[in-house]
Amino acid sequence: MNSQPKISVIMPVYNVERYIEKAVTSVLKQTFIDFELLLINDGTKDNSVVQTERFVADTRVQWHHKENGGLSDARNFGLQKAQGEYIYFMDSDDWIEPDLLEVALQHIRQYDVLVFGYQLDTENADREMIQTEEVTTEDTILEKGKQQTAFTEKQLGLLGYAWNKLYKHQFLKDNQLFFPKGISLVEDILFNAQVLAKTDAIVFCNQALYHYINRPVTTLIKTFHANSFALYLQKDEALNQFLSVWNFSVNDKKTVLANSLMLGLRYCANNLFAFKNNLSEREKFNYLKMMLHNNRMQELIVYYQPQTATDKLYKNIVLHKRVVFLFALCKMLK
Repeated sequence: MNSQPKISVIMPVYNVERYIEKAVTSVLKQTFIDFELLLINDGTKDNSVVQTERFVADTRVQWHHKENGGLSDARNFGLQKAQGEYIYFMDSDDWIEPDLLEVALQHIRQYDVLVFGYQLDTENADREMIQTEEVTTEDTILEKGKQQTAFTEKQLGLLGYAWNKLYKHQFLKDNQLFFPKGISLVEDILFNAQVLAKTDAIVFCNQALYHYINRPVTTLIKTFHANSFALYLQKDEALNQFLSVWNFSVNDKKTVLANSLMLGLRYCANNLFAFKNNLSEREKFNYLKMMLHNNRMQELIVYYQPQTATDKLYKNIVLHKRVVFLFALCKMLK
């Protein structure tokens, strides 16, 4: 094994004692063995560290402990410690195929960033998989200024995550690319928008190498973000920059941005009522009103392309600023 690892796998750890052993094991079983695994204990308060103590005997595994600073801060901490030529970010409650690192390294070649597919595995309360869906796209290399058409919908759908990418470490260093500190809702796309705006090419691999686990979680214990819509507006700004640099047509760009911001609005509206918070009914009503009257939302809504009857309903609500109707709808759906 070389003294300098080829790939640094960065895995922040947060209260995942039920899942982390499988996550770590899937890394240690990789067919490509020249890697380092950086486990970042970001102030976890459960037995996640104890669950993986036996793996420390493997010289490729490093435990780093720090005060809680959030996912972005933990990933940035890992970037500062990483020694590999390539960077891979992994969540500690998912798992990866045994050939992920090998396949990723074969595909990235001289490029700065690789995008691959994933399996969306849905589990029930007993941790039994009840459904799986493969999310991927064809093998291709898109070069800035050379593509004749916009990205496909599938390609765009794969760009938002950090865990289905391999990054060249020197490229991140040269461009001083880090995750936005203090943000825990749209941090992946904000980071990737910077990456994709700077790189001259994006490599897509058609294999689904990551297993993202969709687990049933009681909505009342999920995190409510009081500034969620502001974060989606920040996401809109970052996406706009990326799409502009890649020379999307005005209409294609507006369509992508409209679909993205509409998803954000629906997320924020539903979570006002589904996630535990201390807002009064009047405050919730005013939050919905603020979103529907937002200038950027009103600018983009005409470009939104609804696919279902529900989509059409939401477009009508936004177009005509039907706050009362949206308030009643969210109350009914909670």
